[in-house]
Amino acid sequence: MATKITLDKMEKNAKQGKIGKISKKAGDSVKKGEKLLQVESVKGNTIIKSKVEGTIKEFMVSEGDKVKIGDTLLEIE
Repeated sequence: MATKITLDKMEKNAKQGKIGKISKKAGDSVKKGEKLLQVESVKGNTIIKSKVEGTIKEFMVSEGDKVKIGDTLLEIE
């Protein structure tokens, strides 16, 4: 079963931002706590880390996409 990685919170209570650098790609193996991507906002940058160990199934976002709290960013199997 895939685990959805969502944008749960951002730096300094920002509500939205845009996807910065994506550090991994679909098919990559990840460990719990490993950096996946960065979300940029006017209030600062938020690093999104893996909550589980597994393989990235797919990204729902691309670099430059606008996102808000609650959006699903990727899935890990």
